[in-house]
Amino acid sequence: MVQSDVEQPSMLRIDELAQQVGMPSRTIRFYNTQGLLPPPVMKGRTAYYTQEHFVVLGIIRELKEHQNLSLEAIKRLLEVRDQQGDVQMHMALKQRHLKSLTVGGTQVHLAQEELARQGEVTVARINELVELGLLFPFEGEQDEQLFTGDDVLLLQLYRHLEELGLPLALPSLIRFQLKQLTRSEVAAYEQHLLPRWREEGLALEQQTERFEEVMALSDTLISLLHRKLLYQG
Repeated sequence: MVQSDVEQPSMLRIDELAQQVGMPSRTIRFYNTQGLLPPPVMKGRTAYYTQEHFVVLGIIRELKEHQNLSLEAIKRLLEVRDQQGDVQMHMALKQRHLKSLTVGGTQVHLAQEELARQGEVTVARINELVELGLLFPFEGEQDEQLFTGDDVLLLQLYRHLEELGLPLALPSLIRFQLKQLTRSEVAAYEQHLLPRWREEGLALEQQTERFEEVMALSDTLISLLHRKLLYQG
């Protein structure tokens, strides 16, 4: 005998969904009113929720609690996901993080002392990380070492890894392996992309936009493959 939609585990009432996701029913109702969730499936006067609602609630929790995004920002990312898929949503999220490291679209430049203050570390620690190739200074107009917002983020990542008990040897190894990978990436770009862009007559600005899009895709690919390979053991 074929079960009805209501009898299938994938069709849940709001209290059942709330129990599965570990979230109050009133919160789910609030997300509904804010347009963050797809409309529920109505069977008479009863609303039922599907696996898609379960997935979206998980995304909302991740973006809100771990990425510290506002509900408005989450709504925009979910709209991207709905229209273009998960990959484009992850790309949009990555681009958002990159923009957060700039002011008015301009990369922030930090002197060594300011980096130490923002990263809550000593200047000696910064020098150590520079020697290990784990921070990326460049020379300013007065031959002083300057850093960017990326270096602030790197300091935070290194600190969190060490707090979890992992040594700096791990980031150093990752850096070494990524250095080899980027050489292959650059060769692939030069062989396959640049000739095509030139044939299309793309201006330099357009080529830069295409390159950033490819970078975002590559970063997402690396992140997903890394996770899959790590859990495979």
